[in-house]
Amino acid sequence: MRYKLATALGLLSTIIYFDVCSDYYHSIVEYTDKVIWQLGPEEILIRNYDRQFYYPTPVTKSVFLGFNGNIDVILEGPKFLNGISSEVLSGEEDLPSINSVNQLKSTFNYFFKRQTAAERSVGYQPAWEEIVRLIEAFPEKSYFIGGNAALIARTMSKNDVQIKLAIPSGPELVSQLEEHGLTVMESCLKSRDEFHVILEYGVGSVYEGHTSTRANRFIFSRDVANSEMDAINCFTKGDLSDVDVVVIAGFHMLENQPESTKQQVLGSVQEKVLEHRLVHLELASMTRADFLLELFNSLAVRVHSLGLNEAELAFLSEVLGGPPVTESVESVKEALVFLLSKATGGQLSRIHFHCLTFHVIVEKTGKWKNGATAVAIGTLTAAKYACDTPNLIPDNHELRWTGAGSKPVVRYVVGASSKPVVR
Repeated sequence: MRYKLATALGLLSTIIYFDVCSDYYHSIVEYTDKVIWQLGPEEILIRNYDRQFYYPTPVTKSVFLGFNGNIDVILEGPKFLNGISSEVLSGEEDLPSINSVNQLKSTFNYFFKRQTAAERSVGYQPAWEEIVRLIEAFPEKSYFIGGNAALIARTMSKNDVQIKLAIPSGPELVSQLEEHGLTVMESCLKSRDEFHVILEYGVGSVYEGHTSTRANRFIFSRDVANSEMDAINCFTKGDLSDVDVVVIAGFHMLENQPESTKQQVLGSVQEKVLEHRLVHLELASMTRADFLLELFNSLAVRVHSLGLNEAELAFLSEVLGGPPVTESVESVKEALVFLLSKATGGQLSRIHFHCLTFHVIVEKTGKWKNGATAVAIGTLTAAKYACDTPNLIPDNHELRWTGAGSKPVVRYVVGASSKPVVR
């Protein structure tokens, strides 16, 4: 089962509308499914999605997407790493960058034990070349479209929406994007592809004596074009007057760049963001607190919508002096409300949190419509991509949260209860 980034979900919320049936009607139907038909909780939830929600005509006609795209090389993490012999015990360590094969194993082990997603860069070229040789010799691998912006574009291509796509793209990525009817802006084309390696694991995977109880992944790369944000000029110097929504991602790749490069990129994007009426920023895994704080204060507070996962939320809350984040919905809600409270003097009015078990959206009152639409379709889309199926299949899914008594602080919570949306 492949876990695909759910980064398209923040954008989906701005373009789709649907209605929610009454709680009374839902209770009757749920009782019938559970007692008379004796259906399992997964099948009841899937049926309720079909009953309560529909996909109307999108109201957004054009989207700009940037700035990161690459080819993902997918491998089964434990199997790949277990096949690499090492003279030194790998142990476990949360390293900001990877400079050897042994450091790759120890960093993967750290996050595998905690079953959380993470992303790291390879800082030493000889180490990257050695890892690439090991990957080339590993027979069980697949190649897919990667990078938050590219994945959002692939998801959005299923809608009747014009897409301006600004990502660095080599021949393989261009070819795969064309299969989805997507064309990259000409100034972003490259002679070679950038590769990101995704070490995935499923429920029951074993590594270094530990067994996973959930599916997740660890990502690493040595990516020059995305790290330098080559595609940024398509945004800062382009005409976006005909674009309804702007979605930007990939800023985590700036983390290890010189301070002058960071300042130049963030400054140019900041000015452009203020010119547009609707901008969504999608975060990704970072390790440097100073850069994350700078990114939040200089850019995140100035966009209208923000998307992040559990690792990113925990780190950002910590950096801003907020509450610790656990796996509970209440903890996530508290941290999200705290983040919105820190976004003073800017435009940020919405945050979409996504993890495998549930999604949460917090919004400032009166700023957004149909939050239930966004959060329900977010979980639905993520589940379909996680298992690579066009429709939800009950046997492929396991409910992990049944928080029937949850009452969100700001707006909506959706998760693994029998109701797709809990208000």
